[in-house]
Amino acid sequence: MNIKQDKVVIKQNEEKLSKVLDIYKKRLKEARFLAGDEFSLAYLSHLPNTQYLVSGTDKGNLFTSRENVGR
Repeated sequence: MNIKQDKVVIKQNEEKLSKVLDIYKKRLKEARFLAGDEFSLAYLSHLPNTQYLVSGTDKGNLFTSRENVGR
């Protein structure tokens, strides 16, 4: 889109996302899904943005490098 990127803001948001994904990693070690052992509609709000970050950017490793989050 040729929009000027603010590297500082990108880095800050990567750090915030990393903290959230670390919590997800811990939670997913204890249960099959974040909210327990069943898939719920709550996941539908995560899927589009997650799919974009994993496949449409170079930030997919934030998800795939964490045990159970990539699953």
